[in-house]
Amino acid sequence: MPITTIIILSAIVVAFALFGVVLTWGEMQTRHLGRDQLRVRKTAQAADTVRVIQAKAQDAGATSASREHEAAAR
Repeated sequence: MPITTIIILSAIVVAFALFGVVLTWGEMQTRHLGRDQLRVRKTAQAADTVRVIQAKAQDAGATSASREHEAAAR
């Protein structure tokens, strides 16, 4: 096999290997973004859950207070 053919084939193989490395690097970068966004979403959901629980507790407190007020008025 002539040396020029070996050089050309080697350059093609290196180009494909470099392309694979770039694709792998890009995939790793986007996976980290997904994890960060997932963490933010979970934090927001947890905050919403806390707000719902607090609202229910306030409603329950207001309901029991109004019942006690009505019972005292009788």
